[in-house]
Amino acid sequence: SKLGAIENTNKVVFTFDAVAALVDLSSRYLHEQYLPEKAVLLAREVGLAVSKSGEQWRAVKREDVARIVSEKSNVPVTQVTREEKTALLNLEERMAKRMVGQKDAVTAVANALRRARAEIRSGSRPIANFLFLGPTGVGKTELAKTTAEAYFGTEDNMIRFDMSEYQDKSSVARLIGGNGQPGQLTEAVRTKPFALLLLDELEKAHPDILNLFLQVMDDGRLTDGQGRTIDFTNVILIATSNAGTSYIQEAVSRGESSEAMKEHLMETELKTIYRPEFLNRFDGVMVFKPLTQQDVVAIAYIMMQKVIKQLEAKGIGLEVSDKAIHDLAVMGYDPKFGARPLRRTIQDQVENPIAEKLLSEDLRRRDRLIVEAPGMVRVEKATAL
Repeated sequence: SKLGAIENTNKVVFTFDAVAALVDLSSRYLHEQYLPEKAVLLAREVGLAVSKSGEQWRAVKREDVARIVSEKSNVPVTQVTREEKTALLNLEERMAKRMVGQKDAVTAVANALRRARAEIRSGSRPIANFLFLGPTGVGKTELAKTTAEAYFGTEDNMIRFDMSEYQDKSSVARLIGGNGQPGQLTEAVRTKPFALLLLDELEKAHPDILNLFLQVMDDGRLTDGQGRTIDFTNVILIATSNAGTSYIQEAVSRGESSEAMKEHLMETELKTIYRPEFLNRFDGVMVFKPLTQQDVVAIAYIMMQKVIKQLEAKGIGLEVSDKAIHDLAVMGYDPKFGARPLRRTIQDQVENPIAEKLLSEDLRRRDRLIVEAPGMVRVEKATAL
C-alpha cells in the first residue's frame, strides 16, 4: 500500500489512531484536494516530519498528524492543553476585564465557546452563531473583539464586515466572487479559517445576502465564485443589530429582564427584518442593555489602564486621580451613544496633552505625568540616581 511505502521511506510506523486521523482530519480541515489523495499527501508530510526526530521506526501518533494539520490549516486541532483548559474555564473572568455591564451576554458567549472547544457541537456548522442586539456604544463590537482575543489568542483573528455596504443584489458577487474573481468574504475566510467573523448592522444587508449567511450557519460552508468550497466550521459568527433600540431603552427603565426583552424582540421587531428560520439558526441572541453613568466610569478606568501601559513601555509613569477619571466619564457619557464619545474625550483631554508634554519637554525614563483634571497634565521629574 501507499502507506507502507511511506513508512519504509521514512522508517516510521503509523499507529491505527494516526491512520484514522489522516482520513478524519484531512477531510475536516484540508479542502484544497479530495480523499484519498489528500490523506496520502498528509501521510507523506507527517512521515517526513516524524522521521526528522532522528529515532528510527518511531510510532506516528494522532498528535503528530494533528500538529501538521494545525500548521497547514491555521486551526488548532491538537488536543486541548492544560493551559488552554484553564483559559477556557476562566473565560468570563478574562472577558470581564474588558467588558462592562453586559454580564448575561458574556456568560452566554463563554458557555458556547467551552462547548465548541470540547467538541460538544455539530461538526458541520460554525463554532457558534450569535446575534447581538442593542443600542450604539454599549459593547457589542467590544465583546466580539474580546471573544476573538479570548478564543483565538488575538484580536487580529477577527474579520469584520460593515453590512450597510452590501445593500443591493450585486453585493452577493462582491462577497463570494464571480467571473474568476475571488470574493471579499470567501477569500478572507479561506486565508484565515480560524477566526471570528463580525457582521455589523446585519439588518441593512440585501435579503439575498441573508440567505447566503443562512447557508453558512446551516452547513458551515460556501462555494465561492471560483468553485472552491470554503470551510466556515472553525469560525465564530457574530452579527450585530441596532433593531429594537428604543424598545430596549424603555424596557430597561421599566426593569424588564434580558430574557423578556429578547422574547419580545423575537416576536415583534426582528420578525419584520429576518425570517423565523434565519433567527432559529443563532445559538444565542443576546440583548445588550444601555450603559449607566457608573458603567462608563468603569470603562474609563479600563481605557486609562491602556494609556498607562503604553507610557510604561517608554519608562514613564502616569498617575490619574479618581476625580479626573470620574470627570472624564461624565464628559464622555451620552445616553444615546453609550461609551462611544468617551474614547474621543480621553483622546482630547488626556492623550493630546500627554503627547504635547512628550514632544515639548525633556522627559526621561522614571519621570511621571500626573493628570489632576481633564486637560490638566503636569510633569513630576524623577530624582537623580
